[in-house]
Amino acid sequence: MSVETIPVPVASRFGVTVSNMLLAHDPPADRLLVQLPGKGYTCDYPLLYYLRRAALALGFDVLNVEYGFQAANVELDVENAVYLMDDVWGAARPVLERGYRRVCIAGKSLGTPLAAEMARALQGPDVALILLTPIGGALQGLDDIPTLALIGTNDALYSPEVVAAFDQHPRITWKVYEGLNHSLESGDWRASLAALPDIITACETFMESECA
Repeated sequence: MSVETIPVPVASRFGVTVSNMLLAHDPPADRLLVQLPGKGYTCDYPLLYYLRRAALALGFDVLNVEYGFQAANVELDVENAVYLMDDVWGAARPVLERGYRRVCIAGKSLGTPLAAEMARALQGPDVALILLTPIGGALQGLDDIPTLALIGTNDALYSPEVVAAFDQHPRITWKVYEGLNHSLESGDWRASLAALPDIITACETFMESECA
């Protein structure tokens, strides 16, 4: 089985053409991982890079999305933030036409509410969510969408009360990492590297069970 890199260009409302990347198996896969990065945390940063590697090893195709503000090197603000979902759907729609049976959407920080919005809107393939350091209302209104949420205790957005509120939720599972920050890293590089396999393995296990 080989993997082909296919560009997915999108004319963004941020005034640039964004070169998203689809990694597609030959013969064709029936499962897709969509990666929606953070504001400054691109798909080439450790969490999303190794999540991509894990998904490819499981037989998923992988779509890496870039936002127009990143490509244009402009500041994201309240006014232009409304363009983000246009970037996401602009990349995802032509790829989804390949007819995947299962879709997992992984969002990092800024990408988490976008991932949740996409999952709620997606019709056709079964969908699951991986939310890496979720922000805002990313966990609201997910109903029966299988969801894995991951956060560190040194993340300014970490709230034990929020995590506890989902203890009895049948479809939302939290993984909380002691001492990790909003990048799911610590101040010590060795500790950061040591945590990475557990984080990616948790995501891998989730994809295996919820996107079989």
